[in-house]
Amino acid sequence: MIFKGRKFFSVILFSVLAGSMFSQTFDVDDVNVTKVSAKQSQEIFADALNAYKNYEWNNSIFLFKKLHSNPENITPESMYILIMAQTYAGQYKQAADDCTYFLNNYPDSQYVQLVVYQKGKNLYQTGDYEKAIITLSDFCHTYPSNQLYAASLFWIGESFFATYNFESAKPIYERIIAEYPDDSKAKDARYRLDVIAQRSREEKLLYLLKQTGEDYLSSKEAYEKSLKYHSVESSAGINNQLKELRQKNESLDADLAYEKNRSAELEARIKAYENDLTENIRLLKQQAKEAREIIGEEGDDNE
Repeated sequence: MIFKGRKFFSVILFSVLAGSMFSQTFDVDDVNVTKVSAKQSQEIFADALNAYKNYEWNNSIFLFKKLHSNPENITPESMYILIMAQTYAGQYKQAADDCTYFLNNYPDSQYVQLVVYQKGKNLYQTGDYEKAIITLSDFCHTYPSNQLYAASLFWIGESFFATYNFESAKPIYERIIAEYPDDSKAKDARYRLDVIAQRSREEKLLYLLKQTGEDYLSSKEAYEKSLKYHSVESSAGINNQLKELRQKNESLDADLAYEKNRSAELEARIKAYENDLTENIRLLKQQAKEAREIIGEEGDDNE
């Protein structure tokens, strides 16, 4: 999921290397360094970029913040790469805050659409589902033709799913499958729909078991009371009713056991899916590495 977006970042990184620095104010909370020279800034930037390209997220974050300790070194490109490094490193709260900073200071940047999307996704990761839904809904409304539209819908659905609002999540997943069947999120949406359907079946069975149990206890109580007022012959009907209720209860128990077996099978499928995803990520990393090597060779030729 995360590494699919890296096909955009090669272009972004190339533009960063050719970009100029813009003067903005910036507050560095966790990096305490003295002001560096222009030459040192170029070296730090190159090191930060190299760390990012090699998936060294924490090192890249540290270097970019060191670079940004000088306000004149801050650019939309360097801020965007810092946001992405923080996202990959799991620093979702800081990434979301920096997205807000970016949108406030660079409203005309070419990366605004990507930053809005990243802000919504990072808000989801922090558990702020309401703000995530609002941010991603604004993204969908403002940028309906963006190729991250289906992904934004998916994270909206995930926000509803995380709060057990399955009724709102289900139509969103269905829309992704219907309108974006070739998007990578379509497979994830199908899985979520399977989980919702499975939970619905389990909840229904539990409800029926509860109702049957209450009916059984009610009939049993009525039966015990009737013994005081009726003969053995008149109680035969109640015995039959209790027998039917027991049989119904046993049938529901069997159905619940069947659904539990289906849940086990679904978990096995989920495990296989996770293994496939891990392998795909490994292949994508390898492809990204090869692409960087190719880009590096082309850069040498241009020089």
